[in-house]
Amino acid sequence: MVVLADIFSYIEQSPFIPVLFSGFILIIIILESLIKRKFLLTRFLVTAFLTFASVFMLIFHSEILKQKELVVNLSYIGMIAIEVVLFCILFTIVDLSFSNETFQKDLKKTINDTKLYVVLNNKDKIKEISDFFLNDLGIEDSEAIGKNFFDVIENKYRIVGLNGAGCLKAEVKKYYNKYGKKIQEGERYTMELNLQLSDGREDAFYFTETPNFSNGRYRGRVLFGEKKTEENLMALEKSELEAKKELELIKERFITIIGKTTDGIYFNTFNDGTIWFNDVLVKKLFLNGNYINADEFFKNVNPDDFNVYKEKVRELKEGDYHLSYRYNTGNYYVYVKEDGKKIVSGDTVELSGVMTVVDDYSFEKTGTILDQIGTEEQMLNKLRELYSRQRDYEIVHFKVTSIPEINQRYGRALGNMCLSQYVENFKNEFVDENLIYRVGGLEFVAIIISYNRIETLRTSLRNDEKILHAQLSYVNEKIKIDVNMGLAMSNEAGAPADVLKAAKAALNYSLNPKYTSSYVYYKDMKAYE
Repeated sequence: MVVLADIFSYIEQSPFIPVLFSGFILIIIILESLIKRKFLLTRFLVTAFLTFASVFMLIFHSEILKQKELVVNLSYIGMIAIEVVLFCILFTIVDLSFSNETFQKDLKKTINDTKLYVVLNNKDKIKEISDFFLNDLGIEDSEAIGKNFFDVIENKYRIVGLNGAGCLKAEVKKYYNKYGKKIQEGERYTMELNLQLSDGREDAFYFTETPNFSNGRYRGRVLFGEKKTEENLMALEKSELEAKKELELIKERFITIIGKTTDGIYFNTFNDGTIWFNDVLVKKLFLNGNYINADEFFKNVNPDDFNVYKEKVRELKEGDYHLSYRYNTGNYYVYVKEDGKKIVSGDTVELSGVMTVVDDYSFEKTGTILDQIGTEEQMLNKLRELYSRQRDYEIVHFKVTSIPEINQRYGRALGNMCLSQYVENFKNEFVDENLIYRVGGLEFVAIIISYNRIETLRTSLRNDEKILHAQLSYVNEKIKIDVNMGLAMSNEAGAPADVLKAAKAALNYSLNPKYTSSYVYYKDMKAYE
């Protein structure tokens, strides 16, 4: 107990010490928060609590001294603990400040050694300038500080232009005399200062200007930038010229393609509410010119279809889309199909792509894939080639049997569109090398060479004949497509003509009302008979 008493006699202190210490730290934290513009909440709360505890012990210090020796000693220990915690908090603040100061010094040194940097007062006299800038000008610090910026520049260069306009130093100085009245606080500006060396070569300084305001008055500005030599400027000019030539070439290509294509091209720009159509669409839709007001155009769209179209466009995200609707040309409705993309570039929003118009009532011309597939003569030539090369293949002879009913109910235009859509889907999924041919109004022959595609079709037919009973969507209509199909392998019938006859016979067999399935393989016909 004697030893403990001796120890505590050394740590006796006035509670004023932790109060003053904690108050001092609290003020430092508040100042640090203001400098960093970030409230140091945790440090503030801990310090505030310790300050409160210190004040509490100061107020009741006389009462504490009247208590037992143990209580008095504990109060002294508490004061020391408070001081230790406060010292740790102070150390973190000082350490952080030191680290930040070191970083700022490193940053300033990097800028000083590598960038054109100068601070000017409101009279364009130099207050501070980087060593890199001084080295470029070939002068010492004492030759620049306090001197007019443009006079210092002309120690080495001759000023010949400002921001792309030709002018001399006197004109540049005159322009900046009333510069403070031309600019606004919080804004940044750029300066391009064109220069000429004594040997006639040209350089240029490119600066970003940050104006300095105090109490609403212009006090000067900070310039930060880089220099472009004549070689750099020539390379830049060459690059810009090449880019311009490339853009001109792209423009010419685009105009050529637009002028030569037989597809309908459109650009629906939301910003100005106009739609541009190429000449193909102007002719097919009976439009009054290439530029049409969007509201005027959509007045001719079937009202039911337009409500669906408008809702789908509203929900449309950036990217590809496929939409269709009925359009009144003035004489009758045609079916229009848009295959396009929604493009968002800055503030510009646009729908653009290919527009297909189905308005012809003959199957020879539809404006769809039906115009692009092969003829019967081309099919026979291909079969002769495969036969001469001894290649195995499968003939698929199919008929889209539901088209007459669709024509009667919805019109032939939609019938053609449904027919073309089904043929395109079948071609993309099962047919090699576009080997699909039209042999009648509703009848088609496909040649399949790939074993994998042959098996894929066989699987699809066995899987509830899904490929033969498809459903297509046009605007708000669900159109059912029914197909009958006959199939024959080349190794089952021999010569091309015989394979074709076998596939045709299988198709006819599938059309028999007594037969329950919609497809027949030629090799299986005898088993069904």
